[in-house]
Amino acid sequence: MASVTVQHYLDDSHAHYVSIAHSPVYTAQEGAEVTHVSGYQYAKVVIVKVKKVLTMLVVPACERIDIQYIQKIFSTLAVALVAEKEFSLKFPDCERGAIPPFGHLYQMPVYLSRVFHVDRAIVFNAGQYNEAIQMPYKYFIELVKPDGYID
Repeated sequence: MASVTVQHYLDDSHAHYVSIAHSPVYTAQEGAEVTHVSGYQYAKVVIVKVKKVLTMLVVPACERIDIQYIQKIFSTLAVALVAEKEFSLKFPDCERGAIPPFGHLYQMPVYLSRVFHVDRAIVFNAGQYNEAIQMPYKYFIELVKPDGYID
């Protein structure tokens, strides 16, 4: 079952989505494989601190974060990757490493990669190791309400 927070949000928003139950996986790339989508279609969440503010980056599963690039985007050297143990309490209804990309539900700004394709579906963790959510990107973007974009 998806995290309670995400499940309520999707249902209350009358979102068009499909829940995909699968065997437990622990990385986004494994999630892409088990749900049979490209690593460019499966979103992963990376948490960084930008000037001491926890910030959610949503990027394709197959991509890595370049901190120097993120520093340029935010125009500050005060950017750092954050270890899971430092932010896991912000996501009390999610399993570690299975964070869904709805930062505003957890009081966190969200920056979304421009790599995701508007004409395709997007797949992402539902808050559990054994479930993903798939939805058309056009609906996803309305629900995520990103604070900005990263290339």
